[in-house]
Amino acid sequence: MRDYTESILDLLRRYKGGLSIKRVARLLGVPRQDYRRFRRTMLQMLGRGILRQHRERFLLIQPDRSGSPPVGGGDVDPGVPGRRERRGGREHRSLSPRRRPGGHSPRKIKRLPAGFRPESVEKERAVGVEGICEEFELPSPFTRAVLREAGRVAEMDVTGKAGRLDLSHLTTITIDPADARDHDDAVSLELLPDGTRRLGVHIADVAEYVREGTALDREAFLRGNSTYFYLDTIPMLPEILSGAMCSLNDRDLRPAVSVLIDYDRQGRVLKTTFAETLVVVDRGLSYVEAERVLSGGDDDLAGLLGEMAKLANELIRRRRDDGSLHFELPEIVPIDHGDGVEAFRPSPILESHRLVEEFMLAANHEVGRLLRDQGVPHLVRVHEPPDPDDVEELVLQMMRQKVNWRPSGQISSHDYQQLAVQIMKREGSGRLLFKLLRSMKKACYSVPDHGHFGLGWFNYLHFTSPIRRYADLMVHRLLKDLISARAVDDGGIRSLTHSPGGTERIRKPAKDRRDYSELFRHGGRHRRRGLRDVASAINEREILSLKAEREALKLEMVLWARNHMGESCAAVVLEVLPTGLVLQLPESGVEGYIPAQYLGDEYFAWREEREELRGERTGKVFAAQMKLVVRIVNANLFSRRTQFLLEEDGQANETTDS
Repeated sequence: MRDYTESILDLLRRYKGGLSIKRVARLLGVPRQDYRRFRRTMLQMLGRGILRQHRERFLLIQPDRSGSPPVGGGDVDPGVPGRRERRGGREHRSLSPRRRPGGHSPRKIKRLPAGFRPESVEKERAVGVEGICEEFELPSPFTRAVLREAGRVAEMDVTGKAGRLDLSHLTTITIDPADARDHDDAVSLELLPDGTRRLGVHIADVAEYVREGTALDREAFLRGNSTYFYLDTIPMLPEILSGAMCSLNDRDLRPAVSVLIDYDRQGRVLKTTFAETLVVVDRGLSYVEAERVLSGGDDDLAGLLGEMAKLANELIRRRRDDGSLHFELPEIVPIDHGDGVEAFRPSPILESHRLVEEFMLAANHEVGRLLRDQGVPHLVRVHEPPDPDDVEELVLQMMRQKVNWRPSGQISSHDYQQLAVQIMKREGSGRLLFKLLRSMKKACYSVPDHGHFGLGWFNYLHFTSPIRRYADLMVHRLLKDLISARAVDDGGIRSLTHSPGGTERIRKPAKDRRDYSELFRHGGRHRRRGLRDVASAINEREILSLKAEREALKLEMVLWARNHMGESCAAVVLEVLPTGLVLQLPESGVEGYIPAQYLGDEYFAWREEREELRGERTGKVFAAQMKLVVRIVNANLFSRRTQFLLEEDGQANETTDS
């Protein structure tokens, strides 16, 4: 890989407001296979004081007049245009909203306003992301105390801890997105002489670095999880840990907590071994690279990945037999080849995605069974059945779409799976699957185990992502405590073996007697805090993060639309609401809205039984899947809403930029 140091410096001199690592890589044309090493180069430049960080943007440190670099950079962002304001003793900048005069037809827009120049996109994105962070109370940059502590623990050598099982001889791989910020899980597979198979799921031992009661631990709890935007991340842990020391990078010896599951020829679990381990990732693959190998590509890993895919398919089949829901709604992602976002497309769901997902589900389930049988109080991931009223509403919605479905008796995941199969055979299945999803409750963390409706399981928890989820970190600590309580074997190794349906005595669940009040340092009057309080706090942070990520995608669409203002586009109606139409531009994937009052010079009545708007004078109808021609007339950076108007009627004597 070539040395990108000078190229990075040249680029950041031009972008005074800073860029994320991912954006720098795109602008420099870094090949996907070089991305991890490129990322490490930027982190090293950060550590040497060449760069500083503001949220997830990296800025070049400019010497002051005395020739010394600025102290404590990152609190004020010089790249954000607009007026300055003082809030709480700290200087902030905010963008002054520019209003376009009303009364102009969109047909008269012939050129882009100066504020919509492509070179302003980075600054406008920074303003938009800042607004999202404030709206959803996302955490500010890490404090100096937390960063100092992270720097100290990153220098620790924890690979020499007694009792660890050395698995560095196993062929171990990671499979992640090409631009993944962290790598907290790796997998291996051994074919044993008796015909059984041993799946190894190796998770970064984050708990070895982030100890209870430390500033790092309290900060991780307050964040709850990492939040991922298109070009920015708000991590749960500082970058030196999440992207370096705690990350299972290629060829680095790393501490891990491993779940080794033995399967018979039918994919049934024979036994599971839990141990603190040492692993070395032989190769890091992207999902696309792994898919290429699975599709017959010539590669040294072809045999291993083929056996992994075979096991994953057996696990999928068994999970379906247990009543698990199985349908896929692809994630919408921006498409950017280095010159800015060009379009928004569904990310294809590959066999490599399913392979990793099945192995992570299996590990989560096995850890959940162990903690249940050991009687250890812990957080579980629950997904309660839908409310009867929501099911009835879904039945009515399906009837309007001529889908014949009605659950028999008490609702079950089998009923929902039958509906999903029917829907996926129809045109416009994505819209109907979305209605199905909206009728279900959201999964959350809980202490009582009410089961997981979507998976058809009890004893399910989150264990495989401790870099980005605090709930997983808590489970790691519990599992490590159980392993540490075991006596070492003849080889000096501590491990714990669990057999489903074996002779182990299932212990009565212990009461949750631990006090977590230290985590709630901003919680007001001191009182004892238990696991239920922790679950409630983490659930709240998760919901805010999900909402922020959705708004960040809308922001990217608005930024695209601001550079295409006044253009005419073909559109498809995604959904009809009483207040207007939600549309998508198929060519770009951008979504927007037309208020009902701009559909024509008449009143449009909402017909709920048909989910359509009908003009009272002309009888003109707007329904889902209709194809229209629209013009982009408003893309608001602050509301993150893109507004269209019908091209054929030339409406919009006035639009409001609010």
